[in-house]
Amino acid sequence: MITLVDNVGYFAFSLAIMATTAMILNCWLKKGWLRKATLVLTSGSTILMLIQLIIRTSQTGSIPVNSVYEFLLMFSFILLAFSVFWIIKVKIYVVASFILAVATILLGVSFGLTDTITPLMPALQSRWRVIHVLTAIISYSAFTVAFGVAIFYIISIPRKLPENLQTVDDSAAAAIHQRASFLEKLMFNSVVVGFVFLTLLIITGSIWAEEAWGAWWSWDPKETWALITWIIYAVYMHLHSKPAWKGHKGCYLSIIGFACVLFTLLGVSFLMGGLHSY
Repeated sequence: MITLVDNVGYFAFSLAIMATTAMILNCWLKKGWLRKATLVLTSGSTILMLIQLIIRTSQTGSIPVNSVYEFLLMFSFILLAFSVFWIIKVKIYVVASFILAVATILLGVSFGLTDTITPLMPALQSRWRVIHVLTAIISYSAFTVAFGVAIFYIISIPRKLPENLQTVDDSAAAAIHQRASFLEKLMFNSVVVGFVFLTLLIITGSIWAEEAWGAWWSWDPKETWALITWIIYAVYMHLHSKPAWKGHKGCYLSIIGFACVLFTLLGVSFLMGGLHSY
């Protein structure tokens, strides 16, 4: 039986698909009405997602962060809301299209998961639950932005930047350097935010694990891949100060890090199981 919350979710997903399509078309056609349509569709999807989360909260009696399904709903909502901000304020529409695409894909994945409401298992009945999951959502959202910026950098900035900036008339070369510098800084700052909250995610997870399972660290697949992700982004930040690792090389490392984020979130849950299988 399809419930009200299901219908809200399907409608939100449909609007997200249309918003992503409109944003991609705008990057190609550069039409003002497509940008406006994307904003309206994304805003509508965000509002419907908020309604869905409110309904889910009323049904479960707690903030919906108790399963992979609920995590994907929260994560998608944050990305959609951030997309609205990105379209209005930042106006780098190619990056917005990648953020929207990730949100839409995650929403699509959520439909394949069970949405059955069951009592919380003892390990989840902790004051650390909400804090732990919210740090994950903030961290992963920041890494999603860094991923979008990395993709945009690769497709819009040449591997070898123009070196002749001696003449005032060389505005094209100056513009490329300015864009590259802005994107580099934006990607790095996004990674820093994500890294800080990923560190908090691991710390709160360790405290929660000791409380629930009696051990700070168990080398559970989710824990292991969270650590791998942390190491990759730590390496990125360490190498960022070196000129050879700026530009495309840094972007590739950021993309690898985001692939690890997705594997930690979905791949581990579906393929490896472990203590975090719920």
